[in-house]
Amino acid sequence: MLLRPKDRKRGHFSRIIFLGTLFFILWILIILRLAQLQIIDYKKYTNIAKDQRIFEKEEDAERGKIFVEENKQKIPVAFNIYSYTLYAVPQNISNPEETAVKIAQSLEIPINSESNEFKDILDRISKKNDWYEILKKDLSQVEVDRIKKYSIEGIDFEEETKRFYPEENYFSHILGFCGYNENGREGRYGLEEYYDNILSGKGGMVVGEKTPGEIVIPTGENVIKEAKMGSDIILTIDRTIQTKTCEILEEAVKEYEASRGTIIVVEPKTGGILALCNWPNFNPNEYSKVKNINVYSNDAESFQYEPGSIFKVITFAAGLEDGKITPETPFEDKGAVKIGGYTIKNAGEKTYGKTTMRGVLEKSINTGAVFVAKEVGLDRFNYWVKNFGFGQKTEIDLPGEINGDLSNLGKKSEIYLATASFGQGIAVTPIQMVMSFAAIANGGKLMKPYLVKEIISGERSFKNDPEETRQVISLSTAETLKDLMISAVENGWGKRAAVKGYLVAGKTGTAEIPKGGGYSENSVHSFIGFAPADKPKFVALVKLDNPALVKFSDQTATPTFGKLADFLLKYYQIPPTEIE
Repeated sequence: MLLRPKDRKRGHFSRIIFLGTLFFILWILIILRLAQLQIIDYKKYTNIAKDQRIFEKEEDAERGKIFVEENKQKIPVAFNIYSYTLYAVPQNISNPEETAVKIAQSLEIPINSESNEFKDILDRISKKNDWYEILKKDLSQVEVDRIKKYSIEGIDFEEETKRFYPEENYFSHILGFCGYNENGREGRYGLEEYYDNILSGKGGMVVGEKTPGEIVIPTGENVIKEAKMGSDIILTIDRTIQTKTCEILEEAVKEYEASRGTIIVVEPKTGGILALCNWPNFNPNEYSKVKNINVYSNDAESFQYEPGSIFKVITFAAGLEDGKITPETPFEDKGAVKIGGYTIKNAGEKTYGKTTMRGVLEKSINTGAVFVAKEVGLDRFNYWVKNFGFGQKTEIDLPGEINGDLSNLGKKSEIYLATASFGQGIAVTPIQMVMSFAAIANGGKLMKPYLVKEIISGERSFKNDPEETRQVISLSTAETLKDLMISAVENGWGKRAAVKGYLVAGKTGTAEIPKGGGYSENSVHSFIGFAPADKPKFVALVKLDNPALVKFSDQTATPTFGKLADFLLKYYQIPPTEIE
């Protein structure tokens, strides 16, 4: 059918209207889209563009150093060094064999088919489609310089700081070490953990603009929040005393075949720790190689034990202070005393007959200590034990300190008072024990032990002054106890602790180790003493666990203390006070 001219014109006009309407709608949509992009979503796309050109980089704070002082000079015992990690981008290495040989030569690695280390490097850099392979960590600057001389494409280094401990094992339980968590580096154990917030400082941040080619725009809006360096700390530890003490402890453990040991040396007037050693110890530079993590724990303040006869001095302090005994109070030892269904005997089942309180301490007579405790009574005995600081933390600046255990003294039974009088049935920590004797050496004043004497933050310095906890006993009682302990060294089981020309005060202790509701054949040997007794310069505890070769502490811990005391008196150049 043929269309009339009029109908053909009408159809043409309709198509024009349709196309016009379509273009108008498209134009409106474009306008709306532009409005959305430029007005409604302006902030969104501005931020996207900003994110593409803005970079953020965290800046780690430099960790503070740890020092000891020696001849008024600061000697670092923990500080930061640069550590380098060698890595490869294998897809950029054209000749893996030649590259492996150059690296091996630089690192002094044998170049042959039997060398696993050389084979491992070659295998790693031969992965053609790989873009990152770590080849070796902890390279020295010398090794880095050797490799850089070759200018090998695809080989590079990552630089980071690493904590370094030049004294290695001898400071391990004092310092601890730095490990890593999901947030970065953190102090673990020792002072590194206790003072982590002070040592770590505060990280910084660099925010700036960059081009698509990762080039920083110098005229961009760069913001720099500088990292704040961690504070430095200075210790009370004497490096010479610390080193010698650890050597003496190691020798004693090996000589007497003990399973573990602890020595603490403290300045009685201040509470400052001069030396603190445990065996076994570890190298904090290689802490990850330690197989038994229990080695990390500091036995000096996180390990409790039954102290044995050294605790008789505390029993005597209670008796003297309450006026129940004097050094010449008579006592007749019959070798044993019965309490309820129990029988308490002296060491070696010896009987000493008629003696005095001085003789009781000299010969370390268990039945005599029981006599004193009964005279004092359970409530007052409890009071004096706690007043000396047992059953509570000393608050030394180390993590992991424990309270010890005096729970048996809370039981209304005479047997627990009796056994506690000679240091069995209660548990103490070495730091509690040495500080109680330091109080006696310090005229009855109990000091708070501490390891950090100064904190240096930028230009400011904060002194950690000695802190007196309380007056535990009177000066007169402290002087009487000193006299009794001098007798224990000169006339009793402590003779091997004596140093010619000096007055040494101290007490031996041999304690059976609890096992299954009773006691095992193993024992803890200890000796605590101080010198010169008239003006004590130091107090020291020697503790040896399970010596296999000798039964009593007068032949193990006591001569070990004597060796240490002889060194300390000479080191301090203290002139002899007694005629040899």
